[in-house]
Amino acid sequence: MQKTVCAVLISMCFLAAACVQRVLESAPAHSVPSEVPEAYRAIYREIDTEIDRQLPLIPLPWGQKKSDTAFGVELLTASSNRGEALLNDRVLQETALTLDRLKSLGVRCVSLSLQYPVLTRNHPRTAEYREFYRRVAGEIRKQGLLIVAEMGSAFREPELSQLGVDYRGLKRQGFNAGLREMAEVIIADIRPDFLTILSEPDTQARNTGLPFSPSDFAATVKQVAKDLDRPGVKLGAGAGAWASADYFKALAAIPELDYIDFHIYPVPYGLASDRVMKAAETARAKGKRVSIGEAWLYKVLGREFDRTSPAEAFRRDAFSFWQPLDANFIQLVVNLARTIDAQFCSFFWMQHLYSYVDYTPETDHLTYEQLKKLSNSKAWENIQKGTLSPTGERFSQLIR
Repeated sequence: MQKTVCAVLISMCFLAAACVQRVLESAPAHSVPSEVPEAYRAIYREIDTEIDRQLPLIPLPWGQKKSDTAFGVELLTASSNRGEALLNDRVLQETALTLDRLKSLGVRCVSLSLQYPVLTRNHPRTAEYREFYRRVAGEIRKQGLLIVAEMGSAFREPELSQLGVDYRGLKRQGFNAGLREMAEVIIADIRPDFLTILSEPDTQARNTGLPFSPSDFAATVKQVAKDLDRPGVKLGAGAGAWASADYFKALAAIPELDYIDFHIYPVPYGLASDRVMKAAETARAKGKRVSIGEAWLYKVLGREFDRTSPAEAFRRDAFSFWQPLDANFIQLVVNLARTIDAQFCSFFWMQHLYSYVDYTPETDHLTYEQLKKLSNSKAWENIQKGTLSPTGERFSQLIR
């Protein structure tokens, strides 16, 4: 998952901290459920208060028309971050059943995460990956769902990505050319409805070691998009809601792009509401549509942004005591997607629509990898049974 809270966010957070603290202090105190462990109570209270503050800030949709946003999820069973574990028939069978369950949930689109260089000719098992994704795309089409393909780079941490890619020595021109090659393959093999060329410039910089200023990032997107033969495929690119507005301005100026994409994770400082609406206005002024390509609640305090690793933040997601906040975050993002008339809106950690792990002293001491394995196992059991978590039930109600 491409979620790193960048230096831009950190700087912004410190600049805004005093103002936000006054808002939080003036807001009514929220009671924290008794089952929330002491170590997480402050995080729970701060996030709960912030979501409650932002929900009323989202106005009715532009023109007060009902939007036709296609709501969906990241198809994690087919994420290229799983590496060679994808390349067997069992995964295809699990994916087919998962898609069937998602369709009954009310989902209208699924997102595929495709990391450079997995579909380039220089990757040792490209042919096998291409065949896998052709078959996955066929299963998605059988369910009548839209396909969102999103390109990016693999995390360096093995617990976050099993691709085992070494980007040392990578040059910008090589990265740009590789993304262009992947885009051509994705269009030919998967035929997505939407192709997000790149997002989260801070995450790309962290993964690849290449700097990505707004102009650098826009130049990469331009090189991939220019004269790309893409019949019926809409092109987009974007950034995290925490990124500088300059990224959205630079992307909105690219004529080949049909939409500007947002990733939403942290909620403090208006990151899940007013900043997205302002960026959407920037896109609309240039004749672009908008989308929310990834969203899930990032469970950190405002002051933790510069001290918490992505793996630690994601580890927290597994515990069931977060469920009420996850449901409220989904409501916030669904409302936002309808307000900005997003073409699609995809939620990331889809396993929590089916299951969580209960917090105990024993589960609290599990590593991220152990906890993820347990969480995924419980979710797969419920996917097979068609059993939703309370978060999944709320999600299904909100997106219909």
